[in-house]
Order: sequence, then C-alpha cells, then structure tokens
Amino acid sequence: MIKQSKFSLNFFGLAFLFFLFWLAVSGSFHWQSLLMGGAASLLVAYYNRNLLIKPQERPSLRGKALPRLLIFCMCLLVDIVKANLQVAAIVLNPRMPISPQMVNLEVNLKTVASRVLLGNSITLTPGTLVVLSEENRFVVHAITAEAGAGLADWELIDRLKQIEGGNL
Repeated sequence: MIKQSKFSLNFFGLAFLFFLFWLAVSGSFHWQSLLMGGAASLLVAYYNRNLLIKPQERPSLRGKALPRLLIFCMCLLVDIVKANLQVAAIVLNPRMPISPQMVNLEVNLKTVASRVLLGNSITLTPGTLVVLSEENRFVVHAITAEAGAGLADWELIDRLKQIEGGNL
C-alpha cells in the first residue's frame, strides 16, 4: 500500500486556488501582500486538509470525461438561467402559481463525486432544493409540479452517467 504524504498535490492545488482568490480580493501585487496571501492560503489549506477529497473518491477525468464535464457545466448554467426566469415569472405573477411538493428521485450514479455534483446542481437550480441524499436516492423540494416532474428525466443526470463512463 502506498503511504499518502501529509502534503499532496491536492493540498497544494487547493492552496494555490486560495492564493488566486486572495489576489482577486486584495487586488495588490505588493510583495508584503503576496507573502501574507501565500501564508494565509497555506494555513487555510492545512487546517482544511481533512476536508479534501480522498484519492479513491476523486472522479477520473481522463479521455472524454473532461470535455463532457465542461459541457455539463455549460448545460447546468443554461438550466440555471432558465429556472431563474421561471421563478421570477412565478414571483411576479399576482396569483403566485406554485404547487410545492417533495419528489423522490432515484439515480444510478457510481461515484460519490457524481452524486455530490448532482445534489449541488439540483440545489443551485432555482425552484429546487435537495432535502435528503442517501446513496442514489434524493428527496427534492420543488416549487412547482412541473419542476418536480422534470427531475426524473433531467438531461444532466444522463450527462453525469456519461462522465462516469456509462454507455448511453
């Protein structure tokens, strides 16, 4: 068995992302600001190292998976915009045509990362919220019956299966 080092590529990658965030927020490239940002980034990454995704939980992004993930993100962005417009129309309608409901959603995703990505995608989409997640079962609150009915055949679930390497 290969012994994992305390500081992995994942750790330094996260610290680098924190550092980029520091640069974006501070807007300063003075050496003192860079030094402080680097130290703060390493410190935050170190104290959160146990929250990082373990190697066995990471999805394999080789071959066709990376372009498929980028397409997934673009489709998710389009769905978020559409859902925003639908929720805005509901809120601006004086009759408030809502029909809230809980929807049981069964998916067949192989990896934890795919299930987390799906749960976050559902929650990011206005009008839907994941209330419970257990393995391949999600309980989702939907603001309308149409939003709830559309979850079972949501194209992003199929895209996640393609990313995992499933034949669709």
